[in-house]
Amino acid sequence: EAKALASKFEQNKGKLPWPVENGLVVRRYGTQPHPTLRGITIQSTGLHIATDKGKKARSIFNGKVLAIQLLSGGKKAVLIQHGNYITTYKNLDNLYVKKDDIVKTGQEIGQIFTDKVTGKTILVFVLFKNTQRQNPASWIL
Repeated sequence: EAKALASKFEQNKGKLPWPVENGLVVRRYGTQPHPTLRGITIQSTGLHIATDKGKKARSIFNGKVLAIQLLSGGKKAVLIQHGNYITTYKNLDNLYVKKDDIVKTGQEIGQIFTDKVTGKTILVFVLFKNTQRQNPASWIL
């Protein structure tokens, strides 16, 4: 069952929906120059997608909620397993799913946290194949 799911996931590479209804990539995956500090590079583990306050994160594919993680500042991350692939949705506030829930493509999994100081609402979207990080941009439309 997991193999079939992973194979379907792979077949949809480049065609999967965005994890937010609308947004703008404010930090790409991989090594890149720091946005404000000249001469400094940063390593981004996933896509940082800015969206509007109150927006929800959505599962990009059918899967099972593998884990819920508590992050600093009371923010949460949801890990969804799609066979041997795992998508991670970080910087969430209110969750609509719990561990072991079965989720469908496009299902809302939680509200994205809005920083009270900056007013920014940013989802951090990470994708793994087994334990290897993938560039999420090459998987979603």
